[in-house]
Amino acid sequence: MKKLNALLKNIVISNYTGNLDLNITGLQYDSRKIQPGNLFIANTGEKFDGHLFVESAFSLGAAASIVDENYIVPDVLTNQTIIKVPNTRKTLAILSRNWFEDPSKKINLIGVTGTNGKTTITYLLKSIFDYAGHKTGLIGTTGILISNKMIPATLTTPESLELYSLLSQMRDEKVEYVFMEVSSHSLDQYRVEGISFKAGIFTNLTLDHLDYHSTMEEYAKAKKRLFDMLDENSIAVAFDNSEYLGYILSDCKSKKIFILGRNDSNDIKISDEKIYLNHSEYDLIEKNNINIFNEKQIKIKTSLLGKFNIDNTAISFVTALGLGIEENLAIASLKNANGAPGRMQKISLKNGATAIVDYAHTPDALEKALKACREILNSNNNESKGRLISVFGCGGDRDKSKRPIMGKISAELADFTFITSDNPRTEDPDRIVKQIYSGISPEGKKTVRMISARQEAIEAALEFSKKGDFILIAGKGHEKYQIIGTEKIHFDDVEILEKFT
Repeated sequence: MKKLNALLKNIVISNYTGNLDLNITGLQYDSRKIQPGNLFIANTGEKFDGHLFVESAFSLGAAASIVDENYIVPDVLTNQTIIKVPNTRKTLAILSRNWFEDPSKKINLIGVTGTNGKTTITYLLKSIFDYAGHKTGLIGTTGILISNKMIPATLTTPESLELYSLLSQMRDEKVEYVFMEVSSHSLDQYRVEGISFKAGIFTNLTLDHLDYHSTMEEYAKAKKRLFDMLDENSIAVAFDNSEYLGYILSDCKSKKIFILGRNDSNDIKISDEKIYLNHSEYDLIEKNNINIFNEKQIKIKTSLLGKFNIDNTAISFVTALGLGIEENLAIASLKNANGAPGRMQKISLKNGATAIVDYAHTPDALEKALKACREILNSNNNESKGRLISVFGCGGDRDKSKRPIMGKISAELADFTFITSDNPRTEDPDRIVKQIYSGISPEGKKTVRMISARQEAIEAALEFSKKGDFILIAGKGHEKYQIIGTEKIHFDDVEILEKFT
């Protein structure tokens, strides 16, 4: 229990009615979960407006409510404690920080943002820090890990109240480092407002989420907020592969900014890359006198597949060193690190083909995954020189602009493509498939089949495959469900593949 006036520390208040010297038993933004004495925060979401439920919250015993400054208080609530603020979402985050006594101050929190690579990098960092003997946590798409205890997650980055609660639990369990995916939605919706980040990582920025952000500029603006939040004692690590990089780092206060890439101007340059069937090798060359390596050039070996995993392991390695991990420990950890579930996950089939399960669900991610498979097929270490088969779909009720683009990419990069469904939600799966197909050239359509039932499409691709082929099954990765209509139905790409092993 805490006093309302103490909880309001650092909150901008437009005006209020009632008594601020109240005992508060908890915070809640879902009116259905109100307990007597709770403070109700009326958030405006994508689907529901919490202001419609203020009266309901008070009827269930709420002690007070936070509302938008433009909210018109109904006559029946004139005797209640109602606090008006400029932004209820930002206020929820600061209230949550105050309620849980700012747990991020006691934890080294590393935020990872970008269109692709977030999940893999958080898992790689966790592997490195675990190997170095630290107690770690992870928050992201696949769930929440406290040490090795998994807690399911519904959002890439939880709502601020749940997020601060998790960080409080991690603090109480003496977790030292937490690696967190920071989505553009969470930044735009102030879910991470008030958090103290020890490090920020930027992976890339490519076409995605324009159904929410409308433009790439707005998407970049959301990502930028993570780096605006860093203080001078934090570190920033970024990959030089986006025209928005300069803008995203433009107001970053960190005194340690490390830029990675394949250009001579980068602080750390990736060089001498070799991709094999079961591993990759590359060098990292330190430039610009940043002085975080023991030697100017370091060789890295990883069992993760694909060129983009060279990027991911390089970012993880540099971040780990920037945070004080010994170089030899980071190198040793990366040799055997598995990465994240459902990210370029390799499954050998009984017919001699190889299936790769990957979460790629954006044009850039699909292109990278297909190119990674092609590089492995064409590597000097692979004598079979098989075909590349692609199986993918696009989610329903989401950004439609990427559908024909992804169809074009797959038809151009794969030898054969099976277009199917991927969480169609309330849209007609056949219609989504046809929209993907519309982006393919007449010549490309000769090697494409449309099978909207995902299991049928996967099985058709496997039956079509032969020894030496690579089959990329993209879009769902670690997910164990399909969303059809508004219902989640159990579905696991890996389970289907295991029948063919």
